[in-house]
Amino acid sequence: MLSLKQHIHQQCLQVLADKVDRIQKYVAELQAANSEDTKSSAGDKFETSREMNKREIDKNNLLLRQLNQMKVLLRKCEPGKNQEEIVLGSLVKSNENLYYFSVPLGKVEFEGNSCFVLSLASPLGKALLGKKAGESISFMNREIEILEVI
Repeated sequence: MLSLKQHIHQQCLQVLADKVDRIQKYVAELQAANSEDTKSSAGDKFETSREMNKREIDKNNLLLRQLNQMKVLLRKCEPGKNQEEIVLGSLVKSNENLYYFSVPLGKVEFEGNSCFVLSLASPLGKALLGKKAGESISFMNREIEILEVI
C-alpha cells in the first residue's frame, strides 16, 4: 500500500504526464494545420497565419521542455524516504495545509483531499527550508506551525 507521500508523488507524475500529453496533441494539431495550409492569392494572410502558428508551436515546445525538466526533478524526490527537516521531496503537514515540496504544480487534488505542490524556490518554500516539526514561521501575516515533516 502506498503511503500518503507516495500517493501524492504519483499524482504529481500523473498531472505532469497529462499536461505533456495535452500540449503534444496541441502542437501536433498546429503542425498539421501548417502543413495543410496552401498559399492562396491572399499571401500576406497565409504568411501571418503560418507565423502565428509557428510562434505558438515554439511557445508550447518551450513549455514541454520545462515540464520535462520538472519530471526529472520530481523523479529525484524520494517519496519512500522520510526527512526530519524540510528539503526537496518533503511532505509537510501544517496547521493550515498539506505541502509537498518538489515542483511548482499548485493545488493537486487526490481522493477528496488536496495538497499544495510547491518548489523550494517559492516564497513559502524558502521560508520553510530546513525547518523541523514543532517549529513555526511567520509568513504573510499568519503563523504557520509545522506539525509533521514526512
